[in-house]
Amino acid sequence: MKRRTTLAIFAFVFLFAAKQRSVRPPETAPLDQPLHDRFSFSQPLKVTTHHLSLDLTVDFATQTIRGIAVLDIENLTNARELILDSERLAISRVTLDDGKPATWTRETDGTFGAALTIPIEPSTTRVTIEYTTDPRASGLFWNTAAQSYGRVQPYLYSLNEPVGARSWIPIQDTPAMRLTYDATVHVPPTHLAVMSADNNPRATTATGVYHYTMAQPIPPYLIAIAVGRLDYHAFDERTGVYAEPELMDAAISELNYMPQMVAAGERILGPIPFPRHDVVLMPPTFVAGGMEHPMLNFISPFGAVSGNHPAIVESKSLMAHEFAHSWSGDATTLATWDDVWLNEGITSYLTLRILEEMNAGDRVEFYYFVDRQNVENRAQFATDPRATLLHNRVNFPWDGFATNSYTKGEIFMRTLEDVLGRTTLDAFLHDYFSRNKFHWTDDRNFIALLRDHVGGERLTTAQVMEWIYFTGIPANCTVTQQSALYNRVLNRVNAFVAGAPINVQGWTETETTLFFQFLPTNTSRTRLAALDAALGMSLRETPTLAFLNLSIITGYTAANAAIERVLMHGGPNSWIPSIYATLLSVNGGRQRAIDIFSRAQDRYEPNVRRTVEQMIAQSALAGAA
Repeated sequence: MKRRTTLAIFAFVFLFAAKQRSVRPPETAPLDQPLHDRFSFSQPLKVTTHHLSLDLTVDFATQTIRGIAVLDIENLTNARELILDSERLAISRVTLDDGKPATWTRETDGTFGAALTIPIEPSTTRVTIEYTTDPRASGLFWNTAAQSYGRVQPYLYSLNEPVGARSWIPIQDTPAMRLTYDATVHVPPTHLAVMSADNNPRATTATGVYHYTMAQPIPPYLIAIAVGRLDYHAFDERTGVYAEPELMDAAISELNYMPQMVAAGERILGPIPFPRHDVVLMPPTFVAGGMEHPMLNFISPFGAVSGNHPAIVESKSLMAHEFAHSWSGDATTLATWDDVWLNEGITSYLTLRILEEMNAGDRVEFYYFVDRQNVENRAQFATDPRATLLHNRVNFPWDGFATNSYTKGEIFMRTLEDVLGRTTLDAFLHDYFSRNKFHWTDDRNFIALLRDHVGGERLTTAQVMEWIYFTGIPANCTVTQQSALYNRVLNRVNAFVAGAPINVQGWTETETTLFFQFLPTNTSRTRLAALDAALGMSLRETPTLAFLNLSIITGYTAANAAIERVLMHGGPNSWIPSIYATLLSVNGGRQRAIDIFSRAQDRYEPNVRRTVEQMIAQSALAGAA
């Protein structure tokens, strides 16, 4: 999953965080046995699931799924019970093997749902569970028609990571457990349903019934479904995009590099572990930047497609990140949520390798530059030193998805490359992904295999243990503290502020975005109008956020239609509060904010809507004071 945020970079403070004492030593256990998952009730070392068959009926009216889950199990220890994870599931019937009814008990839901305990015999090989989900299922997101991009039909998507699968499937919801699955899904005939599986449909059927097969074993959190008003476009025999019709033209224009991206990844890592790589553009309210699912990545429409039809199409880091998960996360998966860096940090490094292979070297250097500064600032100012650990015993599974897991993991891997040499690191990665293909891994196995490749002395020289188990940033960090792209854009801004004429020829989207982030807030309306004339910013479907906010601050009314257009889109989620906050900060902006919000609020993600409501209410109190 990618949660990289676009930062307004006005100045970087170059800091170094001294290495601190390790908060906790690595755990010890047999390397072929995963450590206990504290966030799962299941016991897959006693009884494990090999295959799952699903029959799902999607009901938009009640915002529920009626399901039948058939689990093919193997009893490894002659256990007398199967324990599954569940969250708010209404269980109606459980049967064993040839249909024999079984009793079952389900505890009261807590933070991580509840244990569903089913008595079994040592010889039991199949368990069938009939159930209905709850409208509040944490892994399902029911979007109204207004919250979709086309405003025509409702849209459902799942987002399981880390522990949401149990909210719509009774399952052993731990990443160390892997299973194959097949599914039959019933949806309204007006909708298309797609899953993280093979043989996804390309068009709707009159019956609204679809069938899927995932032949490669994956962890439960990667089982995924999306149901909406979707079209499909193939880029080649292995890649394509699903999107609402209103987005498809822009998607075809701005994602046509997908075959080249797949080829770049395979040149680095070898054949992709899955037979396809498609993406589906989610509704504007999508709560993540992207989510990796084997064969079907879920992507925020605003993170991949601007609708601006740029002359220079840049391969997006978001797209490369979710694709890189095909190896790191999808095929080779962390064993517990204490090692999110094994998924996200390695993937973040591979993202930049793929972009470099696609001739985006300037941007790669810039991303490393930004990420190093962010990691060092976090290490300097973190109130809890544990926040800078890679391997970290988290209190909640969501805690592992902090910036540190992505960026410190990324710069650790880049430092390994520089210290060991790219050839040596690539040999290790090929072996690491080969040995752990369709299997779990953890910090202990990562270190053991790296030691096998480079020896204990080079492991020490690379300060591997310090990177993984100590707080702060080790002294051997090699990631660049320079960026040619950063300096080039900064020089353009300085020249512009000094009154130089504007020449925007050849500017990329990244450079344009950064330019507006660097512009001082006292930029005059006249100068902003000159930039707008050169770049056509206010005419774009999605102008940069910094341009929109600067237009509000300076009173540049030519951008009013663009500001309203973006707010009426319903996303990106991080932009909406930012723009409203700027409106509420200027004279006359409050009434304008109230007017737009009254028309747009039903298009927003619920948490975004509540945030803006609170902002408007607080602005009224501030005015009264």
